[in-house]
Amino acid sequence: MRCGMGGGEADIVCMGEPLFEFAWRRDGTIKPGIGGDVSNCAVAAARSGAKAGMITRLGEDSLGERIRSLYHDEGIATTHVIRDAAAPTGIYFIEYGPDGHSFSYRRAGSAACRLASSDLAPGMFAGVSFLHLSGISQAISESCRDASFTAMEMARSAGAKVSFDTNLRRSLWTPAAAWETLSASLPQIDFLFPSMEDAQALLGLSDPDAICDEFLRHGVKTVLLTLGEEGAIVAGGDMRIRIPAYSAQLVDATAAGDTFDGAFLAEFLRCGDPEAATRFACAAASLAVEKTGAVDSIPYLREIRTRMAA
Repeated sequence: MRCGMGGGEADIVCMGEPLFEFAWRRDGTIKPGIGGDVSNCAVAAARSGAKAGMITRLGEDSLGERIRSLYHDEGIATTHVIRDAAAPTGIYFIEYGPDGHSFSYRRAGSAACRLASSDLAPGMFAGVSFLHLSGISQAISESCRDASFTAMEMARSAGAKVSFDTNLRRSLWTPAAAWETLSASLPQIDFLFPSMEDAQALLGLSDPDAICDEFLRHGVKTVLLTLGEEGAIVAGGDMRIRIPAYSAQLVDATAAGDTFDGAFLAEFLRCGDPEAATRFACAAASLAVEKTGAVDSIPYLREIRTRMAA
């Protein structure tokens, strides 16, 4: 069955995999939470002031209900969130140690992995400004991969722009396999969000300008290359601008990239200026790294504006 509307029609629709999170903290306690890259992006967009929505499947279990409740609380539209009685909601674990954090996943056979082109309804992108996906959206199953291409075609036909985060996960596929699928997607993508690490693995390049040039050559309209503590580059057409990072006290980088994506899309919808939206996204990401967890670390609009003003 499909869930009811969470918070009105969406300007930014994110498609992919929500996960329930268990964070094993340094004090020995386990803290529950919610994550998943595009799900985090939807939360970041909503907290940055945009109307966001999700396309996914959740299990008809208590963890799926907690995720659905989060979307309701955040004002994220759930018209196209399908509850699946035949598969569970996926989970992941974060363990913190002296060298940072590590992840382990239990997603095989999950409800989100069963998302398919047949779940995409005619007219579902009417009035939508952005469809956002990621490499994980394509990597978790063949049906999700096919659905991503169908969704991009439907969204563009409806007048929406497509944004995409490379989010390469070697536990799901090799860089070569990821590039094969991504390269077929690039002509459909208006805003591409690669990290420097992902770009090096996918393209075999280490120069930021060369990376931007290569993605643009493959048909991407605008590249947002994130450089960690060195900030980001926004490149497209005659524009190429390096935006410095905001000073931050690094605690946990979980969801920082997803926060950057959602904040950028929300601000771009407000101002239409990719440079200003990148600065806003850098400020949001700087706040995200100062807290642990995924959703817990994603800042609100007032916090982002305060950091930018300071």
